[in-house]
Amino acid sequence: MDSYEKAMQKIKQDQCCRPQTVVGQRGPTGPTGPTGPAGGPTGTTGATGPTGATGLTGPTGATGATGPTGATGATGATGAATNFAIGSVVTGAPGSTAAASITGTAPNLFLNLTIPAGATGATGPTGVSGPTGATGAAGVTGPTGATGAASTVTGPTGPTGATGATGVTGPTGATGAASTVTGPTGPTGATGPTGVSGPTGAAGATGPTGVSGVTGPTGPAGATGPTGVSGVTGPTGAAGATGPTGPTGPTGPTGP
Repeated sequence: MDSYEKAMQKIKQDQCCRPQTVVGQRGPTGPTGPTGPAGGPTGTTGATGPTGATGLTGPTGATGATGPTGATGATGATGAATNFAIGSVVTGAPGSTAAASITGTAPNLFLNLTIPAGATGATGPTGVSGPTGATGAAGVTGPTGATGAASTVTGPTGPTGATGATGVTGPTGATGAASTVTGPTGPTGATGPTGVSGPTGAAGATGPTGVSGVTGPTGPAGATGPTGVSGVTGPTGAAGATGPTGPTGPTGPTGP
């Protein structure tokens, strides 16, 4: 509440509480008094009242119509054609991740691929064994080797000869005097020579090789390896120029 409103409220309160008097008839207007001196001194300026509360924000104005679409920008100059060629193709380990990379300098680029190897196919069944080849003919017996020189090594002792038949018992002689001297032992007989060993015959010639067996059927093909990675997407063309901005819609009314 500013100073003016406070003063008016004060006047109303004073009029309300003042004793009522009976008003008589109004008399005639008296003569106009002389003009008073020039106005008195100007009173001091009252203090500035507090700022009133901000009014409510008015509703937002309707959105202005969309401006026309700008003209399509001129088509840019055709860029140099990109030349793609296959670079290296590497077989990766089974179960590994496929990979691709691009090397080189535009417009000459190379696509390098790493493709995992497919899993090893199942082992095919064992082929039927071929028939046994015919036995080769016996080799010709080689000639007998020459007789070797006489051995200088003493061979083993030959077997003891058979005991001869017992002779007829002669008459018993007179008992002689007992001898006190032991007779000498007879000498050992000489060992007979070892017979010469016969020569070893030469080895026979090798017989011909038997016929090879029939080849077994081919095992089933292994599983197909994974599909290679897709080629790289070409670059996006340049965007057209932006159209002009449409006019701004009218501002909504200010709130109370």
